[in-house]
Amino acid sequence: MRYVEKIVLTLMAIFMFSAGGVVAASPAQEQLKQSIYEILSVLRNPQLKADSQKENRRVTLEKIVEDRFDFKKMSQLSLAMHWKERSAAEKSEFVVLFGQLLKDTYISKMEGYTDERVVFLNERIRKKKAQIDTKIITETIEIPLNYRMFTKGNDQWRVYDVVIEGVSLIGNYRSQFRQMLEKGSFEELMDKLKKK
Repeated sequence: MRYVEKIVLTLMAIFMFSAGGVVAASPAQEQLKQSIYEILSVLRNPQLKADSQKENRRVTLEKIVEDRFDFKKMSQLSLAMHWKERSAAEKSEFVVLFGQLLKDTYISKMEGYTDERVVFLNERIRKKKAQIDTKIITETIEIPLNYRMFTKGNDQWRVYDVVIEGVSLIGNYRSQFRQMLEKGSFEELMDKLKKK
C-alpha cells in the first residue's frame, strides 16, 4: 500500500509543478504581479502615450510604485550605519529625495519595456522575506529582474530591493553613498540628490 501511496504522491507533485499546474503563487508574488501588470497596462495605454499625457502617465506610474515599494526601508538600507547618525528631519528628507530618485530610475527602466513580456520564475519565501525572480523577454535579449520583498505580518508585501541583471539597486547605492560620506558630508550628499 505504501508503494502505491508514493506513486500517487509523486504523480500529484509532478502535476502540480508542471506548466499549467494548479500551484498558487504566494501572496508576495500575487501582489507584485498586480503592481507590474498595472504598470504595463499604463505604459501600453494608447491614450497615455501622447506627449501631452506624459505628466499624467508619470503621476499614475509613481502612485503604483509608491504603493508597492517601501522607500523608508530602502533609504535605511542604502545609508546602512550612517542612518542612525541622522536626525528625524534628515531621515525624512532623505527618504523623500532618495525615494524620488528610485522612482525615476525604476520607472525609466520600465518605460523602455512596454512591448516585452514579463515572466515570473522562482520565488523564495523565508518567514517575512521573499525574493521573486522575473525576467523581461525582448526580441533579442532576456533581462533578469528580481524583487526582494518583506512583510510586517499584515499581509501587505513591499519591495525593499530590486536586482537588475545581477546587480542590487540598493547595494549599488549603498556603496556609492558610503564612498561619498567617507570623503564628504551628509549635506553634500543631500545636495547631490537634490540636483538629480
